[in-house]
Amino acid sequence: MISAGAARSVLIVEDDGDFAESLGDLLLPRGCKPIVAGSSDAALAIMSGALGEEPPPVALIDLRLGRTSGIDLLARLRNERPELIGVLMTAELDTHTALAALRRGAYDYFDKSVDPQSLFAVLDRCFDRGDLLRDREMAYQALRLAKEEAEAANHAKSGFLATMSHELRTPLNAIIGFSEMMQREVLGALGNDQYRAYVGDIHASGTHLLQIINDILDLSKAEAGKIDLSEEIFDLRDIMRSVRQLTAGRIHAAELTQSLDLPDDLPPLCGDERKTKQVMLNLITNAVKFTPAGGSIAISAQWDPATGLAVTVADTGIGIPDADLERVLQPFEQVGSSLSRQHQGTGLGLPLVKAIMELHGGRLELRSELGVGTQVTVVFPPERVLAQCPIEGSRDAA
Repeated sequence: MISAGAARSVLIVEDDGDFAESLGDLLLPRGCKPIVAGSSDAALAIMSGALGEEPPPVALIDLRLGRTSGIDLLARLRNERPELIGVLMTAELDTHTALAALRRGAYDYFDKSVDPQSLFAVLDRCFDRGDLLRDREMAYQALRLAKEEAEAANHAKSGFLATMSHELRTPLNAIIGFSEMMQREVLGALGNDQYRAYVGDIHASGTHLLQIINDILDLSKAEAGKIDLSEEIFDLRDIMRSVRQLTAGRIHAAELTQSLDLPDDLPPLCGDERKTKQVMLNLITNAVKFTPAGGSIAISAQWDPATGLAVTVADTGIGIPDADLERVLQPFEQVGSSLSRQHQGTGLGLPLVKAIMELHGGRLELRSELGVGTQVTVVFPPERVLAQCPIEGSRDAA
């Protein structure tokens, strides 16, 4: 990047010493610092920084330098310094030469046969362009630095969340395990119904908190690129049946109805079975959370050789405003509403689903209409769908 100190320096490449000296005398009162090179080699040495001075941002180059072409020299100088602003000087300028110079990187040209004062207008344009390039470079560097700082802060946050998640899981597992033993009265009766209710609350709260911590840990790993897929071949219908059993009690308690439409000829998938199950659980749990009593949740799947295998979870819930569709895919973001505030959550469900699908090379598509419902579709790419492989053979291969 050109420094402010070198911003008004001008390289004059001219083998006519008298003309070069006269030109320098004209530039000095204008606040310019002329640097004269009487040959191509001298100009290349100056622009390479070999003489210990910062190369000037603007060069006035004679079209004919002995046997050397000023146009060729300009191209060589710009190879050394791409930011150089070059101006060709000649007493016999024609259209063909001017176009050739512009094509080889010249910013402007100056006719020696006219009043030298006209050069000042050319140089003013060159210095304005140099200032613009310098400001743009400074802005780019500032943005790059801000981006690096933001990425470092994000990595630090992810590392902190991952560390804290590990630290919290150990005591939580103990709380959940001991509360479960007390629920089952393994070592004897509790002797008080109120205590039994308390133990049930402890177990349920611990389990819920552990799920949140696991989601934070998974998302932190995904952001840091540290999640590895456990590749295997599996039947999506088996996963959906398992997820349906796991969510049946919650759907019943929320007074919702659920439908499942999976084609009999749905091909097997190659991917991480556990994380795919996590995706489906998150989508259905999210739909239950934001669907009022009396509503419905519909789950369907479709296979297209061109686009892949898509699974859609559609609900008749509160919906999401168009302005918030992108926001809900960001970690820890939630759309405020009277219904959403009735439920616990961290805003990690959809971002985690999106991260897991991207690890599979897939994508998440979100559509919603306020007061009507939300439709979330996850799409596995065609290369993860074993279209010609029967399920039984897939399991044997796995």
